[in-house]
Amino acid sequence: MVKLLEKTSGYNDCEYLKQLDVLKNVMFRTQSIKTGRGKKAKYHEEYIYNSEGDNEVRETILNSIKHYKEQCLNSENTKQI
Repeated sequence: MVKLLEKTSGYNDCEYLKQLDVLKNVMFRTQSIKTGRGKKAKYHEEYIYNSEGDNEVRETILNSIKHYKEQCLNSENTKQI
């Protein structure tokens, strides 16, 4: 079963989708990490928030965005009728 974030009261589906995009920008932020010294130094990208449960949170955010994007499109189509 797909895990979703609970919708905050006071927001409709489209407004909540905007809030999820902000949350996605925060959780998917990366930083460059330098490994080695001198000429042989390599850089690689690593998530800033990278504790035990953060990968599950990222997956939940992506599933929620997908779900509420569909809900937002359906609600916009019903308002036009």
